[in-house]
Amino acid sequence: MKKYRTIFSAFHVIYRLITTSIDIKSFLIGIAKVYKNAFKADRVVLVYKNINSYPFIKVRLDENRQDIKKGGLSILTSREREILIQEEEIVFGNRLIYPFNFFDTLGAIYIRRRKQKETFTELEKKWFLSLCEEVSIGLKIFNLYREERKIIINYIKSLTRLLDQFVPTSSLHPKSALRLIRALGKEMKLSKTEISSLEYASLLHDAGKIQLPSKILKKQKPLTEKEFKVIMKHPKKGVELIKDLDILKPIIPIILHHHERFDGKGYPSRLKKGQIPLGSRILSIIDAFDAMYFGRPYKKKKSLREIEEELRKQMGKQFDPKVVTAFLKILRRKDIRKYLRRH
Repeated sequence: MKKYRTIFSAFHVIYRLITTSIDIKSFLIGIAKVYKNAFKADRVVLVYKNINSYPFIKVRLDENRQDIKKGGLSILTSREREILIQEEEIVFGNRLIYPFNFFDTLGAIYIRRRKQKETFTELEKKWFLSLCEEVSIGLKIFNLYREERKIIINYIKSLTRLLDQFVPTSSLHPKSALRLIRALGKEMKLSKTEISSLEYASLLHDAGKIQLPSKILKKQKPLTEKEFKVIMKHPKKGVELIKDLDILKPIIPIILHHHERFDGKGYPSRLKKGQIPLGSRILSIIDAFDAMYFGRPYKKKKSLREIEEELRKQMGKQFDPKVVTAFLKILRRKDIRKYLRRH
């Protein structure tokens, strides 16, 4: 029964990898790990090539080693080259090999169980072939997702360019914001998927302002209470713009709640502390830093020392203390300070 659960879990993990992997390398490494765990193999080799692109990608997992290479035929052994031109799976003893060649994809999966000196059972062979068929389908779907991602990224770029033209000072400075998000994400041990979602959200968090009166957005004096109530609508309007794009659904909560406050006095939902999505808590600090460091028509620029003092003052009030602590840590790094001085 345990073996059945293991293989069913493998199918589920493959589906999850299709929808969460941010690039082909992480997808292939994830697939190789699935085979290693499901079949207790001491070696897994996965070779992949999209015929529309030059390089092969080769992932090799051994007991205590993970290796990934990208390049031409030279990265493949003579045996691996032979496997690629096979038309049928090869099953013998303690080795299982499955070549796949369809449409725009060329590749192969090879697993070995030498250490245990144990051959694969007939049931395991059937599972292996079924899983390989699932992976080949998964690669097709992943390629479609990748094309969709390209379309979405172009959509985001177009939308942010439009926003910059509409309200030049409303959006974050993208290069510095992305650099800070990546550094802060690593400091807080976020996954690549979480960091990727934050990057998208940072580009689109104020997109809803496109639907607000430009007269209010460009005003260089303090807003009236009535005008501020109009501004408070932009997170929900931003969500309306992206809600039908499946690939952007993970960033909807981040965008919707990036103006919440840790003390519960923010908007639109007056969430507080852990009720606020972590991505929103992070983005609110990135947004505030950008406004203070680069300035706004209604706000003068501040020095890094002044920014640090302001962030400390707002710990537990506007901002999550844990996120502030992590942000101040990266802000003191020489590479980050050097980067900010250049930009």
